[in-house]
Amino acid sequence: MPIYEYQCAACGHVFERIMKVGETDPACPVCGTQKAKKQAAAFRTNAWSTFLDQMEKRVSPQKFK
Repeated sequence: MPIYEYQCAACGHVFERIMKVGETDPACPVCGTQKAKKQAAAFRTNAWSTFLDQMEKRVSPQKFK
């Protein structure tokens, strides 16, 4: 399940929530209003570093012995 970041439009509180697909936006845990808006959050992956490690192994295999 993905983790989403929300910010309450009423009080400004920022919080995270693990949500199932199709769930409605949660209420703010501080003030309880339903005015929480989903924020743009960074998506992290190690795909790029894995790719670079594989390329390094091909170019300089002696480093990985």
